[in-house]
Amino acid sequence: MQVITRKVDNFPVVFHYGQVRPDFNDTSKNPHRSRLDLNGEWLFRFDPQSIGEKQRWFSTKTHLKDWHQVNVPHSWDSMPGGKYWDWQNRSVTNPPHYNGSAWYRRSFEWTPQQNKRQRIVFLGVQQRARVYLNNSAIAMHEGGGAPFSIDISERLKPGTNTLALKVTRLPNFKLHKDGKKWDEIHYTHTLHPKAPDCWPYAGILRDVYLSEEAAISIRKTQICTQNDKLQTTVIISNNGKQTSSVWVKLRCSALAVPRHTSHELLRLAPGQTRVVKLSLSLSTDAKSWSPQSPHLYKAHITLHRENGQAFDQLVSTFGIRKFTTSGPQFTLNQQAIFLKGISLYEENHHRGGAITRKDHEKLFQLARQSNSNFIRMHVTQRAPYAYQLADQQGFLICAEWAGFWYTKEAMAQQSQDKQSIYQTLGRCAVWDLMNHPSVVLWGLHNEAHQFCPEYETFVKTGRSLVQELDQEKRPITWAAWHPTKGTPHFEHADAVGFNEYRGAMDPFEDLAPDLNKAIKSNPSKPLIIMENGAWSKRGERGPVTQKSTEDWQADLLKRQWNVLTQYTPAFSGYTYWLLSDYRSRKTYTGNRRSNGYSRMGLYDEFHQPKLVSEVFRDLINPLKK
Repeated sequence: MQVITRKVDNFPVVFHYGQVRPDFNDTSKNPHRSRLDLNGEWLFRFDPQSIGEKQRWFSTKTHLKDWHQVNVPHSWDSMPGGKYWDWQNRSVTNPPHYNGSAWYRRSFEWTPQQNKRQRIVFLGVQQRARVYLNNSAIAMHEGGGAPFSIDISERLKPGTNTLALKVTRLPNFKLHKDGKKWDEIHYTHTLHPKAPDCWPYAGILRDVYLSEEAAISIRKTQICTQNDKLQTTVIISNNGKQTSSVWVKLRCSALAVPRHTSHELLRLAPGQTRVVKLSLSLSTDAKSWSPQSPHLYKAHITLHRENGQAFDQLVSTFGIRKFTTSGPQFTLNQQAIFLKGISLYEENHHRGGAITRKDHEKLFQLARQSNSNFIRMHVTQRAPYAYQLADQQGFLICAEWAGFWYTKEAMAQQSQDKQSIYQTLGRCAVWDLMNHPSVVLWGLHNEAHQFCPEYETFVKTGRSLVQELDQEKRPITWAAWHPTKGTPHFEHADAVGFNEYRGAMDPFEDLAPDLNKAIKSNPSKPLIIMENGAWSKRGERGPVTQKSTEDWQADLLKRQWNVLTQYTPAFSGYTYWLLSDYRSRKTYTGNRRSNGYSRMGLYDEFHQPKLVSEVFRDLINPLKK
């Protein structure tokens, strides 16, 4: 994937496929850039025998008889005939359980524009992808959460162009030699070294488009607001063939002086990247961003030629806020705040992992109805508009990218290899998300194996990766398997984060002792429960002592809250697992009753409420008792 960090003008810059990793957030109308939407009709074909490359299915001359039409964004799991409960059928006739490769292809028309460069942009392809354009391989990518962009300027041709992808999903289980049980497959250099408690939807899950811009362009901005200043870093690249000099101009209504021009011309040779730093005073009338008042500003940054003519623009959205830890509490804009929230997955009962902006809006609506101010974006970078919605609606986010149940071997290899999936996706996530006011925490992993020396090296690797790139220095945490067993190494965390299921999977009586030990061992740090919950199938009622009923699930949350809130102010955050019932590729969902679903949500898969949703909604903020 070739994701590296280089110092440019003494500033850390992320490069991807040989160029500065670009901005994926600016969707505003741009007079200097154009975008060709490549969503919609594509051709699709499974490749169970792995013959596609040998037979050149990517070629413009490929026979298309055995291909059929799908609409991108697309998840092959949601294709007709799928039986999520049927673990025995792993063929293409049961798409949710098919592992291996499949192909996507489409053609598009393009007309050359003078002095312009072109990029193909994929906002999410899961799990591994090899990309072809006009009969040639142009890139490989792994990790469905991270968007990626490939410069194709030298490979495009006037008229018809053909784009093809080979998408591969790895298996998580293999049939035991007895032909009845399933054995988990362990990896070291993959996104999921162990089978994840989610459904690893496969396909082109998010938008695809062609972006066209000037040869000299603004690739990225990094914006911080500190000490009444707007600190703006502008990264500019010359991907053309001529040396040029440019002016950098910034316009923003949050500034004391709304318009600013760089003090001197910036000279860029072919292939050169430069960094411009601007530190400008904020207006005394500038408004802060908060969950109650999520006020956003736009920084309009333009490049101008020596004669003053504008030729490129990037608009960056930001909010003015300060989130930090203060002793055993989180603070936002110098006020103590309790993080009450949920985790959520990007999925839809009908479309699988290929969810739309409207699907995201529905999920955020449910989160709002539950009186949440916090969302944990669990172990995967999400679509850009998920963070944009959080900015707009005032949700606080824990952003994550990988580290789900990493084993000793996986941690050892992925810590040592700077091009490992963990480190490359981490650089992408921090670089992409740094301007979002909603992102207030970085989560380094979920229940990685904390019983070996490799674990400390792993969390230190994650912390160093974040600190190198995040100029705001947001607090760092993670979801430890246990707060005290093994060595969770919270000395490297800014907040003590762990998962606990006391009363559901472990004895309820262990909750108070575990909290006491965690607080005593980390007396000056906030404590946040990163996962907690239970399960029930909507409509199944019974006594509160009967597991798997709505009544038991709801009552357990009440009992949990009564204990947890006794530890305020150290108890500073709580995350319910999960907003809605979700599909999991674990063996416990492999039956007709479950149909692939884990029933741990506040809502079911159709977003209908369970009893526990009312209990969660009415939980009293411990800071207001």
